[in-house]
Amino acid sequence: MTTLRKACRNCTVSKRKCVVQLPKCTRCAQRGLECMYDLEPLNVGSGQSGRIPRPEYDSSVCIPGYCVMRSVSRHPSHIDPAVCRPGKKEGLELLRLGYHGVPDMVNAGQPAHFVHPKLRLQGNRNHFAELIEMGKDIRSYETLTQLMRIEIKQLPIKECLTALQALLVCASFLFTNKQMNTEVLLDVILDWTRTLLASAQTKIPRDQSPWQAWLFGESVRRTIIMSYGLVMALTSFKYGYCANWLFLESLPFDARAGLWMAKSPQAWISAAQAKFGEDVGERLVSFHEFGESLDGSGSDFHGDTFLTLLAYIHNGIYREQGGIPRGN
Repeated sequence: MTTLRKACRNCTVSKRKCVVQLPKCTRCAQRGLECMYDLEPLNVGSGQSGRIPRPEYDSSVCIPGYCVMRSVSRHPSHIDPAVCRPGKKEGLELLRLGYHGVPDMVNAGQPAHFVHPKLRLQGNRNHFAELIEMGKDIRSYETLTQLMRIEIKQLPIKECLTALQALLVCASFLFTNKQMNTEVLLDVILDWTRTLLASAQTKIPRDQSPWQAWLFGESVRRTIIMSYGLVMALTSFKYGYCANWLFLESLPFDARAGLWMAKSPQAWISAAQAKFGEDVGERLVSFHEFGESLDGSGSDFHGDTFLTLLAYIHNGIYREQGGIPRGN
C-alpha cells in the first residue's frame, strides 16, 4: 500500500484520527466524503508507470480529479457537487496546461491538444494560423475583440473550426483582463461552439481521404470538448461554479492512443493496427467513459497531451514525469 505523509484534510480539520489509505481514508469512505491529501505519496505502487504528468499545484477542489457522475450520489440532494470557491488557482492552471502551449506545439509541427498541423484546409481561411503568426499579439485585448467580431454562422465549417480554436487560445490568456466582459466572452464561446457542433452534423466535408475525414472529425470533437473545458475553467474561477460539467462528461472522442499523434496516413493506419485507411473508422467514447476506464496504472497515451489532460481532469494524477508541455 502507498505510504502517505500525513492525515487527509477532512480528518485534519475535524481533529480526528486518520486511517490513511488510497483512494480514501476509512473515515471519508464511511461518510462518502471527498478525500484529499495535502502532500504527495512517499512512493508509488509498482503498477503505476508514471507516464501521466501531474501539474505542480494543490489539487484540492473540483477541477482536477473530479467526476460529477461519481460524486452526485455522495452528496445530499440539496447540495450541488459542481459548486466550488471562486478565485481558485486550479482554473488558471487548467488554462496553462490545456491552451497556452498549443501555439508553440503547432509551430514546432507537433499535434497539439485540439489542433493538428496536418489537417488540410485548402480554400479556407485558417484563423488559428493567422493568430499564432501574430506572436505576442496573441495576448492582446484588441486581438480577442477582433476575433469576437467574426460572423461565425456565415463561415464554412473548416473556417469555423479554426476560428473557434483561435478564440479559445486567445481567450485563455486574456479572460482575467479587466477590460474583458466575462459574460460576453462566455456567450461568444458557447455560441461559436454550438454553431460548430450544428455545422458538423449537417455540413461534413465530402471527398476526403479516410485519414483526413478522421482528422477533421476528431479536430471538431476535441475542439468542442476543450471549448466547454474553457467555459468550465472560467466559470469556476469567476463565479465558483463549474458550468456544463454533466454535458462535458457526455462529449465523445476517439480515445485510441497514437492515432492523433500520427503525421501521415501510413502512421495513422499503423497506430490503429489496421490494414487500410477504410478499416480504421471511429471508435468514440464519452469523456466519462474514458475516465472511468482508466485503472490508475499509468496509461500510455503515446504523447497525446489531450488524453493526458482529460485523464488528469477526471481522475487526478500523482506523479509528473514528462508529458504536458508548459506554456509561456
